[in-house]
Amino acid sequence: MALILGAAMAVLLSGTTQSGTIVEPAAAPGSVLATATEPAVATLVLKRDTPIHFMVISEVTTKTHTPGHRFRLRVDKPVFVDGVLALPVGTIAWGEVLAAKKSGNVGKSGSLEARLLYVDVNGYRVPISGTNTAKGAGGGAETALGVLALGPFGLLAKGNNAKIKAGELMTGFVEQDTEIPRPQAAAP
Repeated sequence: MALILGAAMAVLLSGTTQSGTIVEPAAAPGSVLATATEPAVATLVLKRDTPIHFMVISEVTTKTHTPGHRFRLRVDKPVFVDGVLALPVGTIAWGEVLAAKKSGNVGKSGSLEARLLYVDVNGYRVPISGTNTAKGAGGGAETALGVLALGPFGLLAKGNNAKIKAGELMTGFVEQDTEIPRPQAAAP
């Protein structure tokens, strides 16, 4: 009896029988097991509609950007899930210019529309929603002064381009429940 228990214990500890057959350990339903080649990956779930605060890294303007241009943002306030830091400040996110109308003559101002796309978390994309619009200041006063001073040439005065300035803050929301890897504990 002791021999049988000893052999069973050896199989459980080593994962192999005397004949070399590999024995897989039993797992509880829904649990994640690690194999010798692949460690267990614990995940966090960012819930739909979780707010995320961003800061624009570099200026986006109708003068130099067109629809389709992608721009970088960074997470501006940390996001926690069940007390665990899921998105630290500085995590990179991406936005995209949807529409960009340049300023025109007669003081017509430019307009810009952009949307948030996703947060990049260690190769995982967290889809986010949110938009931002910007309108350049009108140049009506400058045009009127230009007409008085320069006659018809004053009508060539342009309005201002629309911009989303570097450092501008935006808020987005997680579009759907999304799993991300749990951050690794820092080594001492």
